[in-house]
Amino acid sequence: MIDERDEATETELELAEVIGRVLLRDPEHPAWRDARFLEWLAADARDESRHRQRRLARAARASGDALMARAHARRLRVAQGGNPPLVREASPSELAGRRVPVVELGIAAGVGRELWDEPAEAWVELPDDTPSGEYVALRIVGDSMAPLMHTGDTVLVRLGGDVKRDTVIVARHPDDGYVCKRVSRVRRTSIELASLAPGRPAIGIPRDARLVVGTVMLVWCTHRS
Repeated sequence: MIDERDEATETELELAEVIGRVLLRDPEHPAWRDARFLEWLAADARDESRHRQRRLARAARASGDALMARAHARRLRVAQGGNPPLVREASPSELAGRRVPVVELGIAAGVGRELWDEPAEAWVELPDDTPSGEYVALRIVGDSMAPLMHTGDTVLVRLGGDVKRDTVIVARHPDDGYVCKRVSRVRRTSIELASLAPGRPAIGIPRDARLVVGTVMLVWCTHRS
């Protein structure tokens, strides 16, 4: 017997395509402020039931990963941009102001290498509405956080050891080196980090501020420019 929930009708697919186009064209649509909608659309990637996957496929068919990326960004409080505003030269006064270095060493760097070992060859201009704080821009390596970010994307990280659930942080795993993951759970002595891409197991790190580089505030996703 075929479960009716596993089969999408043509009407449902057409409706999903219309919804996807409307939401992507209207960043101020009330749906983006509906926590229940975002939770449903960008739910934990470990929920891989057939029924849920078909619902997501219906919702995102017309707009591809863009709809899902925006839902994840809204839920995890990460801003989105196109090409990063790179600057190849910067004076000391500029570096002390609105320009921060782009660290070419990937976030997935091997254990034992510090993010700051190599001098920066480029900088990015901070957006005008960036909150006060210290920042660094990092190149992404790996697609475990797709569709929100991909290999080659640049993320703006606000430095600091504070960790909150349902944010994206860059941290140093004792065995795997630097990782960029969603904070799925904060315990008294440990932090659980999860990927957005399906099929990736969660990892844990000790709850130690020295292991946390900072929180991702913005992702420049060049392939959507």
